[in-house]
Amino acid sequence: MRSVLATVGALLLPLLAGCSSEPEVVLPPPVPRPQLVVTADRKDELMARIEREPYASILATIETEAARPYEDPDPDVWDHNTIGHNNEVAQANAFLAWLLDDSQAAAKAREFLLRMPTDFETNATWDVNIRMPHVLMSFCFAWDLLRGTPWLNDQDAAQAASLVTTVTSKFFDRFLNNGLTRQLVLGVSQNNHPIRTASAIGTVAITFPDHSEASTWANWAVSELSYLLGPEGRYIQADGGVSEGPFYYGFAYGPALAFLIAMDNAVDPSRSFARDCRNRQDSEPWLVTDCVEGEAFTFENPLHGDLFAATVDWSINLRLPSGWRAPLGDANFIALNGGAVLTGFGGLGHTLWDWQNTLEPSPPMTWGMDLRAHHLAYLDDSISPNPPLWKNRFMPDAGNAVFRSGWDPDARWLLLVAENGAARKTLHDHVDGTSFTLAAYGDYLLVDPGYYKPDDMDNAVTAHGDSHNLILIDGQGPPDKGLLLDFGDADGFIENTLDGEALAYAEARESYRDSTIERSVVFVRNRYFIVADRLETTHGAPRTHAWRLGGWAGLDVGGVFEPWDCQTGHDCGARWERAVAGVDVHLASTAPGLQVVEPPHTVLQPPHVEAFDRERNVVDHGVIDGRVEGLAPGYLAVLAPYRVGASPGEADAPLWVTAVDAGTDAAAWLVDTAGGTELVWLRKPSAADALTLPGGGEVTTDAELVVLDVTDHAFGLIARGTVAAIDGSPIVTENDNEPVAKVE
Repeated sequence: MRSVLATVGALLLPLLAGCSSEPEVVLPPPVPRPQLVVTADRKDELMARIEREPYASILATIETEAARPYEDPDPDVWDHNTIGHNNEVAQANAFLAWLLDDSQAAAKAREFLLRMPTDFETNATWDVNIRMPHVLMSFCFAWDLLRGTPWLNDQDAAQAASLVTTVTSKFFDRFLNNGLTRQLVLGVSQNNHPIRTASAIGTVAITFPDHSEASTWANWAVSELSYLLGPEGRYIQADGGVSEGPFYYGFAYGPALAFLIAMDNAVDPSRSFARDCRNRQDSEPWLVTDCVEGEAFTFENPLHGDLFAATVDWSINLRLPSGWRAPLGDANFIALNGGAVLTGFGGLGHTLWDWQNTLEPSPPMTWGMDLRAHHLAYLDDSISPNPPLWKNRFMPDAGNAVFRSGWDPDARWLLLVAENGAARKTLHDHVDGTSFTLAAYGDYLLVDPGYYKPDDMDNAVTAHGDSHNLILIDGQGPPDKGLLLDFGDADGFIENTLDGEALAYAEARESYRDSTIERSVVFVRNRYFIVADRLETTHGAPRTHAWRLGGWAGLDVGGVFEPWDCQTGHDCGARWERAVAGVDVHLASTAPGLQVVEPPHTVLQPPHVEAFDRERNVVDHGVIDGRVEGLAPGYLAVLAPYRVGASPGEADAPLWVTAVDAGTDAAAWLVDTAGGTELVWLRKPSAADALTLPGGGEVTTDAELVVLDVTDHAFGLIARGTVAAIDGSPIVTENDNEPVAKVE
């Protein structure tokens, strides 16, 4: 399949490009315009708001965009970049012409539209389909806005319409009418590719409904989006999680939102469409067998449904304290463009708060789609911007468990990943079940490696398990990611979750290499994290197990990276420290002989390479392996973030973590915080059931994992057991094997 993919780009142009001639254009019947970005009846409302913030600043960004000069396209190759930029400038000027009655802006918009090249067949970009929203949607929005002014007469309107529909016809021929191209680019993806393609084509179809091909375009686009943005498409999980992760979800979201708004404004909800099934798939994870070609249906706009809004909440849930989304899967740091627009459609204040509170130079309005005008039109400033009402959130359908101390920039934050089914079966997913990442005090510290893809016809080199914070067995994690539908990995599951202030808990379970890993994460006092790994295996002989962890310091990244090799009198583990914050990782095992080593380093290769920062720099960072030989060794780690410069004794200073002798087949730590001291104890069933505390007192349990407040006995947690007691007095009890927490 690799050889097939490598030749696709070369074959597309001569073999698959459309040959459509320019058909006669029939202008749509006169209606009050504009009606796509915003309806004509809202002009006075918008004019009344542009003197106050945030609308004044939004308008200023539109004016800045409108001032950009025309970019001369390449005369030999239809260049989506140049043409898309010009059409976005046309959109900005057309909006100013309509809103401010600006004849000069109208003239500039008209000029830009009438100069758009139509030789789409000369474009040789294999994935130009995902670039087309900038070209087609911006053009249509500009055309529609100008038709709401006196400055686009019928002749110029018809000429402009002929240009955009000619390009659309050729585009549709190449990507939808040719089965090979459609399957390779749209069929196997079922992600932002068909969503962006359908949004672009559908916008042209509803702008020019009397065009001879418009009904075909509309039927396919509406069929595609009603499926992919609905509960049957498996792109969105039941709890709002999106299969391809927050980065590419944001890429899909912008044009989808703009199209849904245009549909809401311009199309009668009772209009009937004919089902177009050409891009439905009969393989995992989609298995669509019930799409009826030509079946009449009406479009239930996701804009007004709970599931579409839930995707925004999921994205906000995955935000780092900085506001950037976690680089889960193929991803770089990015903030969501368009979430706050939902305040105009019943969205709540946390979407507005999210938009206002990021490290972006200005609130995001352009990545993936130019939505500046949409923000001016729909952002509702009567809604109070407030952080989400939740903190920790567990989303088993999405495969994400997120722990956070709060929504402030200094919050402690951890993401645990374990996806299954459609949530992990996507071209942009990584082999990262049971992996975790951590941020605290304004810095991203324990990292996902991001999106480094030096070969455009292969997966990202960071896509495989060895680049992620999980357990390797004889150097191998879950199955590597293959090409196209060879998704790799293995099903993982978020299970047994508990939420609380003193303790929050979740488990991630996954099986690979003849072993099952149950990884528990405990968030204690909103201050630090525990990662406890319990393994079971059917393998008959000892193997080398490596507890892999990478952080954002060391090598090219700079900062402080100190591996602790267990031989220097220090705990096993490591420190990663940046300018603002650091994290100490104290690591123990239930098996003897733990060693902390650095895996071999090859420049810009896994496991050290990363590419997730805002500038998309490709650099190497520090990585450790906690290595143990054994059948099924357990691991117990304390992840203790701290603020650089905090003095000993301050709440945010490095924590005092002390190893406790727990005997054979067990490991234990005492963790001292400003609020008290906790015992963290991991034991195999064969281990002793009693442990003597260094300062006196005996803890007894039959559980595999115990977390106890040994200062005030105010809280505790057990997993896979029934009781934990101190000096014979039960602190936590339960009659089944679910984890249980006690808080007084």
